[in-house]
Amino acid sequence: MVDVTVPLTSPELRRRAVDAAAGRAPFDVLLRNGKIADVATGELRDADVGLVGPLIASTHPTGQRNDALKIFDLAGAVIAPSLIDSHMHIESSMVTPRVYAQTVVPQGTTTICWDPHEIGNVSGLAGVRWAIEATKGLPLRILVEAPSCVPSAPGLERSGAAFDATAMTEMLSWPEVIGVAEVMDMRGVINGSPRMSSIVSAGLSSEKFVCGHARSLKGQDLQAFMAAGIESDHELTSKADILEKLRSGMTLELRVSHENILPEAVAAFQELGCVPQTVTLCTDDVFPDDLSRRGGMVHHLRCLVALGMRPLDVLRCATLNAAMRLERRDLGLVAAGRRADLVIFDNLSDFTPLEVFTSGVHAASHGTLLADLP
Repeated sequence: MVDVTVPLTSPELRRRAVDAAAGRAPFDVLLRNGKIADVATGELRDADVGLVGPLIASTHPTGQRNDALKIFDLAGAVIAPSLIDSHMHIESSMVTPRVYAQTVVPQGTTTICWDPHEIGNVSGLAGVRWAIEATKGLPLRILVEAPSCVPSAPGLERSGAAFDATAMTEMLSWPEVIGVAEVMDMRGVINGSPRMSSIVSAGLSSEKFVCGHARSLKGQDLQAFMAAGIESDHELTSKADILEKLRSGMTLELRVSHENILPEAVAAFQELGCVPQTVTLCTDDVFPDDLSRRGGMVHHLRCLVALGMRPLDVLRCATLNAAMRLERRDLGLVAAGRRADLVIFDNLSDFTPLEVFTSGVHAASHGTLLADLP
């Protein structure tokens, strides 16, 4: 079983990695004859990668080392950081976390940020607690957010629960919860409603993330929404909307479930002359047939490259940018000292995933999950 939460702080682990990197000990795994997708420099360069336990111990010139307990000859395939889905709902794919992991890990996704909004809407705090328990023991790192708008439209729906600031404070006290999930009651925030003000305040007091849902907000309304402490948005509507939100400093979670907006995003990046580091990628809602047939995040990469984005820029959004947003210094880069969450792609146009490693464990191969699931 893969332990995606295994810490990288063990002095013994670090000592083993240092010895292997320095040539005093063999690697556990050696990825040989590959090309590193360097999302920091934007280069695709020849290199070998040595792993020790859950760590990347070394990236070094091709053929420099041949000592390892297990060697993978990649024959020119691309070694990339595995994909990070910055905002999504597992329940939109109508499966459990176990089946979701079984589906997306072989596609190269090893970290997701899950807002179990619909589960909370039906089953309340007990449902969110179940969601957290259901993530354990999987080869997929599932970072859970506390649903902020249960119900999403008070007075217009009959839900199974109503979360207030007390409920939010409780969820945010759970160590598995990384922050406040998308705040959908935009008017409540902007107009200073007591309920939404207290919910956002609970998030700020926890010093965890406060994620947003800012569809069509602009001008003073957008500034007011952000001034409340809300940091991100995935409800993008046009090139102008994307540019205004980027220029305002908002983190964007560009989603594949609205494919019609992707050409607008590419046009916005072309106007800026760069892809800002505040751009991440997400799936949000993907039906199960689409998830199985086309893929989740990997389909997102293919769409953006087909629209003219540089593959390394697309990968950076789905890896390093997301890791920086999540303040996960262990993720997002193929580099010594980072966590060995890696995907081996056949190429950077159709992004066919060949092998997937999660915390150094060979978790999937050629579309098949290898890791045991509870």
